Amino acid sequence: MTLTTLLVCADAAAVDVLRRVVEELGMKLELCSDVSRAAVRLAQERFDLIVLNCKTQRDAIGLLLGSRASRLNDSTLAVVVVEGQENIRELFSLGVNFVVYKPVAYESALISLRAAQTLLYRDKRRKARAMVHTQATVDYAGGEQMKATLVDLGEDGMAVTFGKKLPPTSKVYFQFQLPGLKSTVRLSGQVVWQDWNGRAGVQFVDVPQTSRRIMSEWLQSNIEDGSSGDTVSEVAEKVGSILHASVPAGASAKPDGKARERDAVARLRSEPDNRRGQVRYACRLGAEVFQAGKSVRNYCHLSDLSPGGCYLEMPLAFSQGSAIEITVRTHEMKLRVSGEVKTSHPGYGMGISFKLNTKEERQGVQQLIDFVAAAAPSNE
Repeated sequence: MTLTTLLVCADAAAVDVLRRVVEELGMKLELCSDVSRAAVRLAQERFDLIVLNCKTQRDAIGLLLGSRASRLNDSTLAVVVVEGQENIRELFSLGVNFVVYKPVAYESALISLRAAQTLLYRDKRRKARAMVHTQATVDYAGGEQMKATLVDLGEDGMAVTFGKKLPPTSKVYFQFQLPGLKSTVRLSGQVVWQDWNGRAGVQFVDVPQTSRRIMSEWLQSNIEDGSSGDTVSEVAEKVGSILHASVPAGASAKPDGKARERDAVARLRSEPDNRRGQVRYACRLGAEVFQAGKSVRNYCHLSDLSPGGCYLEMPLAFSQGSAIEITVRTHEMKLRVSGEVKTSHPGYGMGISFKLNTKEERQGVQQLIDFVAAAAPSNE
């Protein structure tokens, strides 16, 4: 189990000390002397540890914020080299785990990085995987009641064979029974990597308490102490390395935001099982939903928005076929629209098809889509 470290440092003396410590601890080191290059690598690949010795604190904070906003490195341990204690509180509030003071000394760097390594190994053991072979029923954008096979399972995610490629960054909803158990596990997750054979890595998003208890007890009985296996993050890291290696010399491994969006839209439209045939926008907006004819207000989150429908995340999902009314408010508008529950996933939400009877309702939905598209980060 080799841990990977990204060192961002342009100071030759500090690089020598930190490289010596990292290698002594048996970790793999990647060095970036340029802040811009470091930001690209954090967006491309998962690292277990990042060590920041930037010329300015502003550069360090920028890299921290960027890593915390990414899917790959949002929980990566961070060590920052600082001049003094003036801004320590701010750095820790941004997710810094350890600090090393300048000038970088071997002993102090060793103490901090060894402590970080201990935390990482403990976390890796917690995320160990158990091999499993069981069938699951899956719902996602463009597919309902599809069949899939679980390959391995951990506390935070699993590997699944779908037999086909899913829409990019797809959110998926699972129901399955673990070997030897009769209780059904229900959860939702996010696809974080896929290969060409229809195998994918899923990171859990919403797991009801009962389902989490079932999985935890099963994992305790099926993972030997000290066992190791690829976590979702580790597999995503391998895929990221392969993608990076395939980019021609001098080319950028990360396409600009508009190119990424065009590519995602093209893949969604070309997906043969995407029955909606509409571009969907990832979002998370506060909303209220009522069953038709009832006055009980239910608070929820609206996500996966398109001109024809959306997904409502809420624990008490209505039954399939229910007529509903949705109210969404932003700073600039209030939208009330009717719909019907097309898919229901007790414990985490339901898929909705809009019923747009007037031109004003269609314009209102489009205005909300424009708001979501404008608010989405471009990552350019």
